[in-house]
Amino acid sequence: KPITKYLLISIIIVNVTGIALAQPKDNSPFSQFGLGDFVDSDMPSSHAMGGLGAIYHDFFEANLENPASLGFLQYTSLQLGFMVKRSNYTRIDDKQTIWNGNTNHFSLNIPLINPLNEALERRESKFSWATSFSLRPFSQVGYNVSIVDEVDSIGTVQSNFRGYGGLYNITWGNGFKYKNLSAGINLNILRGQQVYESQTYFDDLSNAYNDAFNSTISYKGFNYRIGAIYELPLDLKAARGEDDKPSKLLSAGFFVNGKTNFNTKSDISRLSINSLTSDVDTAVYVTDASGEGIIPGPWGFGLMYRHAGDFRVGVDYQASKWSIYENTARPATMKDASKFSFGGAWIPDANSITSYFKRVEYRAGFYTKNDPRVIEESQVKEAAFTFGAAFPFIIQRNISWMQVGFDIGKRTGGDRLTDNFVRANIAFIFNDNAWFIKGKYD
Repeated sequence: KPITKYLLISIIIVNVTGIALAQPKDNSPFSQFGLGDFVDSDMPSSHAMGGLGAIYHDFFEANLENPASLGFLQYTSLQLGFMVKRSNYTRIDDKQTIWNGNTNHFSLNIPLINPLNEALERRESKFSWATSFSLRPFSQVGYNVSIVDEVDSIGTVQSNFRGYGGLYNITWGNGFKYKNLSAGINLNILRGQQVYESQTYFDDLSNAYNDAFNSTISYKGFNYRIGAIYELPLDLKAARGEDDKPSKLLSAGFFVNGKTNFNTKSDISRLSINSLTSDVDTAVYVTDASGEGIIPGPWGFGLMYRHAGDFRVGVDYQASKWSIYENTARPATMKDASKFSFGGAWIPDANSITSYFKRVEYRAGFYTKNDPRVIEESQVKEAAFTFGAAFPFIIQRNISWMQVGFDIGKRTGGDRLTDNFVRANIAFIFNDNAWFIKGKYD
């Protein structure tokens, strides 16, 4: 219907604009290091199960971590995700509570071979194909730190450090499924800009020059990701005997991401400013300085057991060789990263007509990971328990979903920096099975 199309276009424009212009409202000391705080790229649905990015797949939504999941998609889905986080930072004896939030993903996923056509024509195809367009943040910088020291023969020295900006992935993905095997590919463009500023003031010195440093770095890169998922029915013979579909399914999935070769353009200035005489001494002033670097590509593997529409449980492992990371514009020491996840989901009664909450899918999981960044010679580590739910609702005679998830966890950077956090993820999945319908007239 025209009103549905206009609503869809409006949502896309509003959210793409919001994601493109949004800056992280955060004051995270962790984001001073490397490329900033990495944004979880798994969907709220799989994240609430601990983060089963390599293996999660569903009829109603796309898993952007593994493009092979698109082969299982049976509905056009518009997916929008948001997050809110409360962090309690502790650095030595200083404590601070910070709230922040942002949009964390947008995607439009379309089955190009519509299953509804097959149902109308009373046939069942062994092949399916879906495509996806998405925009997701990769990393975010957001901090504002002030340090006051007492230095012999100089007096009070105040240093202010501020950083903001982020990197984003623009992705086109395709997934193809033949019988029980699905394979897919994502093509990713990495873009973004990060700004780093610092000022140093010598409060007790008369006629002193204060230092001001500014560095603006723009990134541009490209990478790809390939993945596969194989779903093995364990009760195929029994299901055929009852003229039904298999209900006990074991899936194995993996993905491999190519490394990102990126280029940078930097504007750098270092000024010494005398506040009394208004004299400015330019020590460094550079524009459009070219640089380059390498971001390693992660890989992941997962297993999942699913019992029809009742429950599913899975395990997932991902790793990335960040020790090969290079960035001539902003060098940093990184270590190899890894993540282990475990989780499951349960629907009390998917066909219940007397209780809405029996049709809700409840999820829980756990993850632990080694972040590639190094703070005071210690690798950043993070662990959290996750839980959430998927609430179905009907729009235009199609089932859609509101996904809600929560993390309760801890992140550490050495012995003196910790982050005890609670994070809430919320996502909306709007489904429609009327795209690419073939009309027939007698």
